[in-house]
Amino acid sequence: MARSLSVFPFSSQDLKTFLKSSNQAKYLVKYLQNLGVKTCILEEQYIDKDYMIDFQKFYARSFERIEKFTKRIHFFNEEFDEEVFLKSLENNDEKLINRFKKSYLGFIVRKPLEGADKNKLIGRTLLKTYPKEVADEKRIFIKEKYKASLFGIPLEIDTLPFQAQDQGVSACATIALWSALNPLTDIFELKRDSPAEITEIATSLPSSRKFPSIGLTFEQMINYIWLLGLDTELIRRIEEKIIPIVIRAYINAGFPVIAALKLEKSEKVYKHAVVISGYRYDKGGNIKKLYVHDDQIGPYSRVEASNNGFKQWDNEWKDYGCSSIEVEKLLIPIYPKVRLTFPRIYGSTIRKMEKKGLDTSNFHLYLYSITKYKEFLLGKSIADKREKLTFSFPRFLWVLRLSEASSIDSSVFDIVFDGTSVFPKEVTRIYFL
Repeated sequence: MARSLSVFPFSSQDLKTFLKSSNQAKYLVKYLQNLGVKTCILEEQYIDKDYMIDFQKFYARSFERIEKFTKRIHFFNEEFDEEVFLKSLENNDEKLINRFKKSYLGFIVRKPLEGADKNKLIGRTLLKTYPKEVADEKRIFIKEKYKASLFGIPLEIDTLPFQAQDQGVSACATIALWSALNPLTDIFELKRDSPAEITEIATSLPSSRKFPSIGLTFEQMINYIWLLGLDTELIRRIEEKIIPIVIRAYINAGFPVIAALKLEKSEKVYKHAVVISGYRYDKGGNIKKLYVHDDQIGPYSRVEASNNGFKQWDNEWKDYGCSSIEVEKLLIPIYPKVRLTFPRIYGSTIRKMEKKGLDTSNFHLYLYSITKYKEFLLGKSIADKREKLTFSFPRFLWVLRLSEASSIDSSVFDIVFDGTSVFPKEVTRIYFL
């Protein structure tokens, strides 16, 4: 029986050859270099659940002979060779296996499918995020814990899944839904669908043929989220100052934000959907960069603000010939019991203060579950701590927080609102000592 693995030192050229020369491959090589990858392990025959479902629903019926197995390549930031790895398996060497676990950076699945450019398509990809802290700034990411078994070794990675569209069963909107909803499936006990299943369910609201997919409309995206049993928060009126407020509130709560983009290239306009999966902020709380899962680029792609803030983006799309990248709408999959909408809480707090001529630069909106909020308070010094921690809160809370001008992490007080109410209703106030 032929061995189905190989262990080898990381080489940017070898990885580019393995992934071919797509834009995603080039990006992934740079991303892994930034993470400090040193060693790779290749599984020659890997059964990927998402691809197998897509294969059964679409590709198995093709005249072309399409392989049902994928290849999966794992990455580590420590150096070791194949003999060391195989001995660790044979001897169940706990010390070595713990080294592999600590140095694990994640994996990339390569599908046996070719895109229009004849390059192999990137399948389910789970890679470690950038470090939480950088210089005097911090990063916040949407991520959940995912497990991988490497020839019996249990590995874990905290991340948000990524893959590229294939235009057979999925386009950008389908992949945006697939990435965005992945971390919510365990939290809200949802079914985790493959891209083909998402397209199939979403197109129960007809617009065009199901397969090959030409992309979902915005209405079909909302339809799919509703059919899962979730609700949606749709921000249609995109103002530059609102975007960072929306991103901070929902990303901190663990809800990915789907951005509908308008791309202008060679005097043509294209619609595109991506997932805002994190952000970077300074001591004052100012958001300096966004991190985006873009199926045409890669995971945690960095976005700089333009002169118009984050309504106009500056990222890799400029390198791909786009003269303008503009946010048209924001869509957030939300739990139905979060009944207090963003426009209502924003309008009755920050916008109301602005209309009175008050400085709101140190006020920030956050969405919490009761569990996460009490975990937050547990680690803080607050007035009447016993009373507040044993206080009966609703399941979801909107919090308007005043922070010190010198640091967003130094809180002054919280005004807590009932997130399950239709209209803003103050529950209590928390004063930090």
